Amino acid sequence: MKIINLSLAAALVSTLAFSAEDISELSVSGSATLTNNYIWRGMTQTDNAPAIGGTVNFGYKGFYLGAAASNVKFEGIDASIELDALSGYTSEVYGISYDIGAIYYAYPKSSKEANFADVYLGLSKDFEVLKVGAKFYRGVKTNDLVVSNTWETSLSVPLPMSISFDALYGDYADVGNYYSVGFAKPINDKFKVAVSYTGINKDADGINEENVVAMVSASF
Repeated sequence: MKIINLSLAAALVSTLAFSAEDISELSVSGSATLTNNYIWRGMTQTDNAPAIGGTVNFGYKGFYLGAAASNVKFEGIDASIELDALSGYTSEVYGISYDIGAIYYAYPKSSKEANFADVYLGLSKDFEVLKVGAKFYRGVKTNDLVVSNTWETSLSVPLPMSISFDALYGDYADVGNYYSVGFAKPINDKFKVAVSYTGINKDADGINEENVVAMVSASF
């Protein structure tokens, strides 16, 4: 995924252009994740091998700009790294949160035909006893790759000891239906561990996948 390079110098210049009040609304966050298997829409992206990934996000009054990276391994594609760039806007209306944005996936060292993009719209509602969400991804054709549309629904239920039960079900058109169920728990305000059972039931000529995924992440 081709990433938008935002240097520290450029970030500093942008920050200095805001007033003191504006600066207080600027936010920077990020995370690093170690997992035994990088899963995306129910499919392994590392040939069932471990992965290390990271994200960085800049936010201002609901607008955000972010980037992500991870090691990958695919059969028939000469790529070892995935780079993502995303941007969008998130807010809330009548107690319903919405998220509108776009994401571009790029794989350096591979042919450009492997790169693709999605635009998306997400909705969610927190009822305190549970949180539900839905998201639609519109595939964007890049180069010669035609990208299918995707929709997914999610559920998160808070449990005792700060544990959460999380479930997701999605449909990746012309590829298959995917799912994930699992538990997550913060160790402290920086670290979190999670374990989940994931899979995808692929369409006619595909090979189904099932995986148990464990991960630990650190955020700042």
